[in-house]
Amino acid sequence: MRPGARLLGVTAVAAALAWWTCADRPEPPEFGGVAPPFELLDLAGETHRLSDFAGKVVVLNFWATWCPPCVEEMPSLQRLEDELGPEGLAVIAVSVDERYGDIAPFVEEHGLRFLVVHDLGKRVSRRYEVFQFPETWLIGRDGRLVSRIIGARDWAAPESLQVFRRLLDTPAASD
Repeated sequence: MRPGARLLGVTAVAAALAWWTCADRPEPPEFGGVAPPFELLDLAGETHRLSDFAGKVVVLNFWATWCPPCVEEMPSLQRLEDELGPEGLAVIAVSVDERYGDIAPFVEEHGLRFLVVHDLGKRVSRRYEVFQFPETWLIGRDGRLVSRIIGARDWAAPESLQVFRRLLDTPAASD
């Protein structure tokens, strides 16, 4: 076989592989776009879908038990849901821990009552293009992506509560 023909064959295979990989990849999340759907298990083994929270403001927090800033912000996420949950806000904490067994003791130790789900294999965090922990996406009542926050925050600080109250005042999309 001629050297040029071999290179052409290798190039064709590489191009076909690149096309196949990219063709199967979903679009990246965009602000103002619909939040990518997901289905994950909670610590009791029950399935939860993002669609279960239609009409709510969702705080989708990607975290891990081994991440100090994640640990630091957990109490404020709980205070946020305690304060605004009755008004239609839901906190969903998506753990990216490798070991499922690390999550439940952490949740119990910190007295967390909001929904904690496990992203085994980081499938959902990859879909949301999470690259640093903690990372949080805010989803409006209409199911659209409002904001992405990288790093820990005091979610129950007065200025944060003010932002969430504005989001809660925005009506969900009508059918």
